[in-house]
Amino acid sequence: MRKILSLVILIGFFSCKNLEKENNLNQKETELTQKENQLESKTKELEVKEQILKLNSEVKNNIIHCENKKFTIKVDNLKNGDIRYISWNKPKTISDEPNLILYDGKVERQGTGGGYHYVFKSGEWSYIIENNLMGETAESMGIFLKLLNNGKQKQYSKMTDLTTEKDYDLKSYSRKNLIGNWWTPHYAVRKVRFNENGTFLFENGDGKNFKGKFEFNDKSVILNFDNGLDKVMTIGGGYDDTSLTLTGGGENFVKEWSE
Repeated sequence: MRKILSLVILIGFFSCKNLEKENNLNQKETELTQKENQLESKTKELEVKEQILKLNSEVKNNIIHCENKKFTIKVDNLKNGDIRYISWNKPKTISDEPNLILYDGKVERQGTGGGYHYVFKSGEWSYIIENNLMGETAESMGIFLKLLNNGKQKQYSKMTDLTTEKDYDLKSYSRKNLIGNWWTPHYAVRKVRFNENGTFLFENGDGKNFKGKFEFNDKSVILNFDNGLDKVMTIGGGYDDTSLTLTGGGENFVKEWSE
């Protein structure tokens, strides 16, 4: 009886030891798995950072940076001359891995000062970022995302402009920059034309036209109307193929492009 009892105690002792070893082994396996997951996460994080650094190193300058409720989108002019589309699905930020990267973008100039469209292709899909500088209403102006599938529109939404404001003014301006047609962005039928002989024609948009002579000095443009009124305006823009602007005296014009 004593032998049997001793054997039972011995078996129980070794069973407890084995269970303890098994628990320790399971704990070590769990800790090892956690460390492997942490290492994998860190590796992925480093890979994403390297990818973002590489993507940023390709950029000559950012053209468009915008967002809506679903996406954050950037259109970049690359150092190799390519135009790139890159987007992140919300709630991702631009510090995260992008969801979509497209190259070989095409730039389409719209009308006489109406803006630029940036067109990208991916299979049956077309991704178009519209930067509309002119329109009949304020709502029709701004940045828009248009998605087409086999030419059929699937989405068209206005974006919030996040583009960092840059100084696009030239170092200096000449009369050549001023001569030509200028349009108001919000009301395309309202315009002013500056002529080589120093005169201008101001079309008010309501059928009334006003004539006069102008004075040009560096960035300052003075409109001396024949009816005795004067306007002092400032010319700007034009750097990096951006639109020339004319502002002041309650006016805001962009110059018509000439090919």
